[in-house]
Amino acid sequence: MVSDDDILHVKHLYKYKTIQQFKEDMDFLLTNYSPMGLLEILNCTKTGQHMPERAFLLTFDDGFREIYDIVAPILLEKGIPATFFVTSSFLDNRELCYQHKASLLVGKIREGISLAAEGEVKGILMGIGLSFSQLSEGVLKVDYRRREVLDKIYQVLLVDFQGYLNEKQPYLTSGQVKKLIDRGFTIGAHSIDHPYYAALSLVEQLEQTLVSVKQIREKFGLDYGAFAFPHNDTGVSQEFFNNVRESGLIDITFGTGGMVDGGLRSHRQRISLEKPLLPAREIIAWQYARKLYKQLNRDIHRKGCDNE
Repeated sequence: MVSDDDILHVKHLYKYKTIQQFKEDMDFLLTNYSPMGLLEILNCTKTGQHMPERAFLLTFDDGFREIYDIVAPILLEKGIPATFFVTSSFLDNRELCYQHKASLLVGKIREGISLAAEGEVKGILMGIGLSFSQLSEGVLKVDYRRREVLDKIYQVLLVDFQGYLNEKQPYLTSGQVKKLIDRGFTIGAHSIDHPYYAALSLVEQLEQTLVSVKQIREKFGLDYGAFAFPHNDTGVSQEFFNNVRESGLIDITFGTGGMVDGGLRSHRQRISLEKPLLPAREIIAWQYARKLYKQLNRDIHRKGCDNE
């Protein structure tokens, strides 16, 4: 997310960068690194070539409309390619992500609700075993498996999710995605409806992945398949990657593990330039320090084993 406005479906989930902060991050990257497109990455992956030194691939998850309105024009002006990962069920604003529903509900609660409504919402949350000190905390604790509870709460608080989708159009439309492709950007899938993969069975993980990639590839006529895990790739097994490879649908996948070697050329880890909310310069410096620290620990452990 990049915006100077209060984005209500994100506001109570995490902080995001202003347009000026985003521009400053892009200028830092361009000063110190060379931008690379997804198709170039795929070519390196398929041919076994090494990536160019000091190159970066810029990606965006979740498929927010701000990608089209704010981000893409800035990237075009600066000559930076990027890949946008779209959650298939939210494309064209057909559904609202359960976490975005939670943010809207928290906004309503913080505006002030009646004691009767507060008691009813508390009862709903406690009924599914949640403990919390504040009502908004409880709403934000509702996980993917229990997401239908949020629809019960909205009926109490009278938050119009469908009206919000219709009026605000929080996600990209198919028409906007096609225009982004025409302008040289690449598109990938980001699951069907944005679950934590660690909470899913292998069968569910594969369905979320393969179905969303197939839908996105077919809808936009893509001759490549790219997938970014929602949240992270924790809980994903080698068996999952074996199935993905055998499907022939997906050329590359992305996690959010930072500067680590995942051991698979077709699976890449990424650095978040949004969390924590610091300038790119500081985030990347910390990531380098983290990488060096881990390498040092490995070297010390290896020497200790050799001495034994």
